[in-house]
Amino acid sequence: MRIHIFYATDGSVSARFAQAQILSLPWRPPAHVTVMTAMEVPHPPFTSLIPPARRAFHAALAVLHHDAEDHATEVLDKARLDLEGQVDSVATRMHLGYAGPTIVDMARACRVDLVAVGSRGLGMYKGFLLGSVSDYVAQHAHCPVLVVKTPPKRDRRFLLVLEGPADQERVVGWLRALDLSAGARIHLLKVCRKRKQAPNPEEERTHGTGGIDADDEFEAWGNSSEVLEALGGHDLPVGAVLVTAEVRFGDPVPEILDAIHEFRPELLVLGAKCPESPAESPLGKVTRKLIDQASCSVLVVRP
Repeated sequence: MRIHIFYATDGSVSARFAQAQILSLPWRPPAHVTVMTAMEVPHPPFTSLIPPARRAFHAALAVLHHDAEDHATEVLDKARLDLEGQVDSVATRMHLGYAGPTIVDMARACRVDLVAVGSRGLGMYKGFLLGSVSDYVAQHAHCPVLVVKTPPKRDRRFLLVLEGPADQERVVGWLRALDLSAGARIHLLKVCRKRKQAPNPEEERTHGTGGIDADDEFEAWGNSSEVLEALGGHDLPVGAVLVTAEVRFGDPVPEILDAIHEFRPELLVLGAKCPESPAESPLGKVTRKLIDQASCSVLVVRP
């Protein structure tokens, strides 16, 4: 299985976290990485008709463009140097334009399998919990998006949030891109807003955290490993991967945040939107809040 990762970087600390996360995940070979940076050169309006003023204005713009290109070249060269030898192949791209739309357009043009971005950048929005660029990419990318918020933990603990049947297969399906023969912890989590949504409501046994016994909840499907296999994790190495399952009841966002606090995953994996999300919305409210509030990195999967 070949995976093509589109790594968008501006050279910021957050972007370097994304690069480190790419290198820490055990991708099945061959893994190809395209590194892209966008040059956002300002072009303010200028209305003066005085020739010397116009010449000075255009000269200043040329300097800005030259400086932006030098910075972009430096960022790409460093990323290539860090990635070469760690993945099967590396390519670099430099484009002029606003970062968010440019990343989305180029990722689609390159037909990539995954876009990786840092949660914050060097722009004017870097003080926000979720940067404007990562926000735009998470909403509009055609493929899964990895929003990296912290340095990788390298302990291979993955929290998978399961929603509708089709979404469940996509969430679990991304595991096929990883070689987990060295071991991993996978925790399956389903949050039911109402108890009647549970597969076996007659057999519920609640406990102190507001969830129910996972063995009862998934009894119709089998044990946790069998559930994972039924949802698409067919290639997981037997004995190397520890799988647990849990069902919680209540508001999805606080329940998932609580599960993150307890399980301490390296990565939260969930669908772009739940079945109840409006069709016109590219990113569900729950997913967007979790990207913003989760203490770990987040992988948003799409078909």
